[in-house]
Amino acid sequence: MAEQEKSASSQDLSGKAAKGAVWSTIDRFGMMVLIFSVNLVLARLLTPADFGIIGMLAIFMSVSQVFVDGGFGSALIQKKQPSQSDYSTVFYWNLMISIGLYICLFIISPWVGEFYRMPLLSSVLRGIGLTLIVSSVYTIQMTRLRKQMNFKKLAVCNLTSYFTGGLVGIGMALSGFGVWSLVGMQIGYYSMGVVLLAVVTRWLPSWSFSKSTVKELFGFGGFILGANILQEISKNIQGVVIGRKFSAAQMGLYSQAHKFDSVTSNTLPLVVGQVMYPVFSELQFDKVRLAAALSKSVRLISFLSFPLIGLLIIIAEPLIGLLYGDKWIPCTAYYRIFCIGGFFTTLININFYVVAALGYSKTLFKWSFYKWGFLLTGILVGMNFGIDGIIWAVVLSNINIYFVNSCLACRQLGVSLISQVKDWGRNMVIVFLSGIMAVGFSMVTGFSPWISGLVFVIAFAVLVFFLNRDDFSQAKDISVRLLGKIR
Repeated sequence: MAEQEKSASSQDLSGKAAKGAVWSTIDRFGMMVLIFSVNLVLARLLTPADFGIIGMLAIFMSVSQVFVDGGFGSALIQKKQPSQSDYSTVFYWNLMISIGLYICLFIISPWVGEFYRMPLLSSVLRGIGLTLIVSSVYTIQMTRLRKQMNFKKLAVCNLTSYFTGGLVGIGMALSGFGVWSLVGMQIGYYSMGVVLLAVVTRWLPSWSFSKSTVKELFGFGGFILGANILQEISKNIQGVVIGRKFSAAQMGLYSQAHKFDSVTSNTLPLVVGQVMYPVFSELQFDKVRLAAALSKSVRLISFLSFPLIGLLIIIAEPLIGLLYGDKWIPCTAYYRIFCIGGFFTTLININFYVVAALGYSKTLFKWSFYKWGFLLTGILVGMNFGIDGIIWAVVLSNINIYFVNSCLACRQLGVSLISQVKDWGRNMVIVFLSGIMAVGFSMVTGFSPWISGLVFVIAFAVLVFFLNRDDFSQAKDISVRLLGKIR
């Protein structure tokens, strides 16, 4: 009887994960299409300097956003059965913190403008800072749906919200609002999200605030908070350096390349990670199954992401020119460097989620000092070699973070790191060989990057057929199962 119940539970979890994967995929790839489309229009209407201004403020918004969540979102998902009181407590906590942070940003905004020698930044920070308050409401609703693995509603709300925000931004850009178009887009996105999630979930907080809940969740989420704060500071410190040392236009080129890389390197891993984290949490007491789930996830991510990144490296220049216009082509070199680190970026979060699901948030926090200290040191050294040096520091940091996270995950699961390297190593070798063929063909024939990209795709398909049919079969089987769940 116990075995039957365990089997039924496993099948139910598998079914939820499969349905979640479908809608999470629709969500992430739909967002990717929307981001591409909105960026395409805004990049043609605005200047690199407009995007650079937002990039300079990224560190303030990113760190503040982490404080708003406080790691409680991850803690609620990791907790077996959070109560209405738990959700309500986190709701009020997030709202109070967001209001306090906005007041702080409002006060320091004149000094931010003076630091960058751009007075406009003061009012822009005060404007975009309003998203903190709106997003504090948005975040708890999203956490509830993620905990329930209800990715269908999440997808509908996210896509509709971003579409609305995009329309607001484009409309403002057409009306000549410049950088304020990007501010309006963010406020529009979060505001519509709050409305839609309120309608869809019909959830309201109760009039309760539990100090014991804060203490309990902070026991797990506090370490996640600390790790995420260090992460966001380190990830965005280059914006401070570039904004201070270089021009707003150069900051805009850098931020656009980084944004493009984030879409292409993180979309699929975020889909898998968003679906698998609740699954990993359910499997936290069965390390054999958890190790198998991690291995499958790594193989799937590398099989799908690696060739996409390789292809984009080859066709980056004409693609960026086509999408954003010739004024953005100078960011191509930045983007290609980012892509090198992208191979490892795709696998960072899936290992992080395994360690978090096992409850080792304190371990993640301790190691974050090393990981982000490595990045900060790299940026301080790299800035002496221009923006390229800063980007290479980011790339080396991503490689370092991957190996730290994967070592932690493998150690807790009792498996070897070499086994995980083998999981993605075959796909890396195939992409590398395909790239050599495509570049060699281009050098001999002088054909355009588009033709070289086609050669790359053909070479990859042929090599996969002979060298890695297992991952192809796995991706095919998963796709068939997921498509069958979309109804």
